[in-house]
Amino acid sequence: MGRVFDGSILMPGETGPGLHASFECGSEFIRLLTGDDELGKWDDSEMVVTPVGKGEFALELDGEHLTFRPSSPSAFAEAMSIPLQPEPTSEGTDKKPKYDIDAAIDEAIANVRPLTDPNSDDDILSKPMLVGIVGTAAVLMVGLVGMSLII
Repeated sequence: MGRVFDGSILMPGETGPGLHASFECGSEFIRLLTGDDELGKWDDSEMVVTPVGKGEFALELDGEHLTFRPSSPSAFAEAMSIPLQPEPTSEGTDKKPKYDIDAAIDEAIANVRPLTDPNSDDDILSKPMLVGIVGTAAVLMVGLVGMSLII
């Protein structure tokens, strides 16, 4: 007995949860089982497995086409020695442009402007409010230090 992967199978074009099945790969054969019933047994040379994404794999078994959704896609991909996701095509990369993070950072840096008028009154806090906050913080710090010395 080889490795067994639980999951579900779907026929081409079928949607939904699919039929619960087990995929058994032995040293020279592949078997699909549903419960105690065997759906088929193929020589491993008659099988082609390709990832289609979202944890699904297209199976071509001696001309039969199925989709297999293993309960552990990464373990299945590792056992089949195939990638977990399909390889990106050159068409797919043309349709979705990549975001150039270096260009965005350069643009943000180029748009930074120094404050030209140091006397402008665009501060968030007014000077009396800032003095009040700093004074309150200083009183609290003195109180906390004093309490730590008492204890």
